[in-house]
Amino acid sequence: MPTITVIKSDLERLAGQSYTLSELEEALETAKAEVKVEDEDRLRVQLKDTNRPDLWSSEGLARLLKGCREGRHDPYAFFGADETSSEVHVDPALRDIRPYIAAFTCRDIRVDGAALEQLIEAQEKLADNYGRGRSVVAIGIYDASDILFPVRYDAVDPTTTRFVPLESDVEMDLNRILREHPTGKTYAHLLSGFEKFPLIRDSRGEVLSMPPIINSQSLGRVEVGDTFLFCEATGTQLDTILLATAIMAANMADRGGVIGPVTVQYPYNTPRGRRVRCPADLTEPVEVDLSEIHKIAGVELEPNRIADALHAMGYREVTLKKQKVHARPAPYRDDILHAVDLAEDVVVGIGYDAFEPEMPRDFTIGKAAPEEDLSDRVRNLMVGCGFQEAFLPILSSYNDLTVRMRNPDASVLEIENPMSEYYSAVRHSLLPGLLHVEGVSRRAIYPHRVFEVGEVAVLAPEEDYGSRTQVHLAALEANAEANLSGIQSSLEAVAYYLNVDYTLTPVEHPTFLPGRAGEIRKNGRAFGVIGEIHPEVLETWGIAVPVSAFEVNIDIAE
Repeated sequence: MPTITVIKSDLERLAGQSYTLSELEEALETAKAEVKVEDEDRLRVQLKDTNRPDLWSSEGLARLLKGCREGRHDPYAFFGADETSSEVHVDPALRDIRPYIAAFTCRDIRVDGAALEQLIEAQEKLADNYGRGRSVVAIGIYDASDILFPVRYDAVDPTTTRFVPLESDVEMDLNRILREHPTGKTYAHLLSGFEKFPLIRDSRGEVLSMPPIINSQSLGRVEVGDTFLFCEATGTQLDTILLATAIMAANMADRGGVIGPVTVQYPYNTPRGRRVRCPADLTEPVEVDLSEIHKIAGVELEPNRIADALHAMGYREVTLKKQKVHARPAPYRDDILHAVDLAEDVVVGIGYDAFEPEMPRDFTIGKAAPEEDLSDRVRNLMVGCGFQEAFLPILSSYNDLTVRMRNPDASVLEIENPMSEYYSAVRHSLLPGLLHVEGVSRRAIYPHRVFEVGEVAVLAPEEDYGSRTQVHLAALEANAEANLSGIQSSLEAVAYYLNVDYTLTPVEHPTFLPGRAGEIRKNGRAFGVIGEIHPEVLETWGIAVPVSAFEVNIDIAE
């Protein structure tokens, strides 16, 4: 879940109202946010709704607070403007590298210290979370006062193209930036395997940035006092970068900026044609039955009250005809997928306090499910064997579950529209999570013995939803003496007390050392794996000592 730093005085200025801490905490319930004090004027805001990247900024939160208080949102007329003031021209060679770009200009914005900090915060949160670590979306902001349009988005030779990157005073070629610059080294994998790299230049050839890596030290630096900005987003999914630029444009407009739309000229076909005007409003009208809203809200609501609530949440073109609600979401949102989404906004717009709580009418006594009883037995056994328990998220990074485990072809359930690369897939194994724990625990005194009992999802085409949930046990030992025999003794203890007879069959598994891995079988059926982790896997997790581990499906093991 995204966590952002907010300057309280800046948030209040944007929202047009001062708040005590308790008042702000109550007001931000509309954003599903929790507030923690960082210092006198700084707050850490944790947002529970990962579907609302437009709220991952001080501007977005202030916009929601102000809209709910005033019952209306600013129209952002620039989304409907036909004429554009500037153009970006795209190199044909980028089609197979990083094919899409969106951009806009912003005049008359007042960039003070708070504004600069918050714009960078929004830029980074969108790129790192919504943009999956810049792989899908990377955003650049520039001082536009010295940029000569049209801007060019080119594919260039990384050995002969040179510029001075941000936070450096040395001119480097693009390969050297990836090898030596700290930011270059962090994101070098995004350009791995390409013979040419993306580069953004103005019409004089002055470099703005090498996306998605780093801006230039000259045109790529925004400073306090700047009043004319250029913002661009590049990536691999056009609608995703268009939404990111829509959010950034709304943020800058909320700070008094005048947004200048930009036309991007493509030499190849895109999902939106060859001429794409940005910022773009990609929203579609939504139609929901009034009865459905009443059912979800749990109470009959007056039509005018529903319309007022939707206006307070930023909806446009709201009409109520023939027992149906018609509305268009705000131009910086793409999370309205179902009647439930609109009904939820109605409830939030009206205010939670306006609804009477309803107590349950039926008295029931709950008890643990059999699989939970089994899980608790296994947990007690593992603790008795000297292991510490970890509790990790079910959602994980696709890269962590596959590439970092030396198993890129693993069958993993991916999220179709993830808001963060860190939660882009449902885990099919517990071992990646335990290796992450070990990687961040290397300063603790050895030996380390960690386990987890938890749910995983595996592909199962024969099931109604194409997947099946299983409960797994995974355990690892990390120390200089860790080996297959040591971890097997713990497996033996658990199997003994659960009265499970099993056999081990040698197996080749990419995560484990060749000749040091076994398949755990019961009645001829495989239900787990055990072995010594491959050194290449340990290196990707930053682990410097040997690790042995096992993982079993305890549903089958019982």
